[in-house]
Amino acid sequence: MPSECVFEFDRPVPIYYSGETINGRISLTTTSAKSVNVVYILFEGQGKVHWEKRRSSGKNSYTEHFRSFESYFNSRTNVFGEGELPPGTHTYTFCIPLPLECPTSCVERYGKISYEVSLVVDRPWRFDNVFKRPITVLQTYNLNMYADLLLPLKNEDVKYLCCWPCSAGPIISTLTIPFGGYAPGQKINYTLCIDNQSNGNDLEGIKITLLQKYIFRATSPRQKFKEHINALATESQDQRVLRLSKREINASLLIPPVPPSTRSNRIINIYYSILMSIRTGACHKASEIEIPITIGTIPLAQSAVNPATAAQWIPQTPDTPAGAAADLPPSYDNCRPPSFETSTHIGEKFIDTEVNEHHRTDDFIPHYPMYTNFSAPSAPPPETSDAPLLQQPHNPSANSQFN
Repeated sequence: MPSECVFEFDRPVPIYYSGETINGRISLTTTSAKSVNVVYILFEGQGKVHWEKRRSSGKNSYTEHFRSFESYFNSRTNVFGEGELPPGTHTYTFCIPLPLECPTSCVERYGKISYEVSLVVDRPWRFDNVFKRPITVLQTYNLNMYADLLLPLKNEDVKYLCCWPCSAGPIISTLTIPFGGYAPGQKINYTLCIDNQSNGNDLEGIKITLLQKYIFRATSPRQKFKEHINALATESQDQRVLRLSKREINASLLIPPVPPSTRSNRIINIYYSILMSIRTGACHKASEIEIPITIGTIPLAQSAVNPATAAQWIPQTPDTPAGAAADLPPSYDNCRPPSFETSTHIGEKFIDTEVNEHHRTDDFIPHYPMYTNFSAPSAPPPETSDAPLLQQPHNPSANSQFN
């Protein structure tokens, strides 16, 4: 009968913030004595990227592999030395402090950031017995630390459906959202104002989409980038906007459980935006507006319907040096913690072909905090808002990702 291994953590679901300490124990049950070199607990946090591209050279074709790797944490603790491991149940405890800089767990088609606790039984002249348990690690992104995210965002598009010197007027579209930052579980309430000054075209409807963009960076055999875009949520409006008329549309998009926006440039970077598309007819290209937004792990207090009650959801910010508080693990001792839900996964998952197929954890999907009871107010009307045009969200790495 094969050995059995049970992992137990100090919380029902192993979800931890960077900077926290992971406590738990591992129970290994064997039915017979085993000769071992060593038994050890291994904790690894790493990022991997891999994709393939088919190429041709003359009459020959080949597959080029693009890869990169980052190590965020690697800790090994020996729990049993060389000798004979007797039959029975052996219990080993562990205490693993997570560094603050650990990025959030995520998985997508061309890469993943993962954290795993393993018990390895190193046996002489035989394959090692490896037992793994993946966990979710979240890097805190407290949106309240960034004042610029309180500003409403607005963008405008002016589209002419006829070429000069035709006399048809423009279609002017203005999209406004109340804040630059949100957390999963919140609704992004938006206002879209359409002024159809065209005298020959009726608009056939609009579509608003929350986009998630992954940018994967390979470093071998050379530096190369690959983008992958997911449509996380879509709201369609079939209301027509007749020629020489105006219409204001108010609606919302729910943010599903997703990883936060990327703040530092890594081999896997994640960005979010709102894309508005107006159907202008079969003969014309759709009018589009895109507004970048920031997704964090702790919502803006001002984004609550009643900001006075936000304290029951928002953990207090520790008294720390400037720039560090947003990265510390939140303490929900005096307020309600969010719920955690399995990530909204779009498309294929990353398959780590460099790991033995018996030791893979490719089916693991991370969990993310959800503030389902933390609603946001409506967007201010563009006509009265003094919001800057397309105010960019907090994203210090956006200008350096292709350096």
